[in-house]
Amino acid sequence: MILAAHENETIDSYLYDKSIGIKSDFNKGKDALIYLIEFLAESKAMAEPEGFEEQVRATKEFLAKIDANFTLLENGEIYALYQNKEGEYLDGPGLERVNSFACEDYKWHGEDIDYIKEMKITPLQFFNYKDELFLKQFQWVFDLRSNWKKILGLDSWRDILYYQFQ
Repeated sequence: MILAAHENETIDSYLYDKSIGIKSDFNKGKDALIYLIEFLAESKAMAEPEGFEEQVRATKEFLAKIDANFTLLENGEIYALYQNKEGEYLDGPGLERVNSFACEDYKWHGEDIDYIKEMKITPLQFFNYKDELFLKQFQWVFDLRSNWKKILGLDSWRDILYYQFQ
């Protein structure tokens, strides 16, 4: 999600006959992800901190090897599992709407990370901030402290299927 958070747009899929791809600026996404995981590691408030710090190291090492201009998400197989309220699998327009929502969601996460950078506060200040609107906006970041394995997927770089289009 974070790798696809900057300058993203929905695009036609390379694999399916629908507009269910997302293309984004890889380097900006990579910088945002690295900033976020370093910020979280600095907080010393992560569940299983040694495991998290190892995943930060492994993630940075993995991403450093990639020379790319953009991230391309091919979401067809994931979206094909979505069902509407009636339990029917989504069709073409439904898949495209889901993709559009995902693209916006990723963009908001990227904007949140940019805002955290602009605030120039320490992780301790961030995690002790008590403003209700702030807490609501950044709830997803707070949730990472206890649930980073499930949400970030840092330990799955080699366990997922991915393609690289040259």
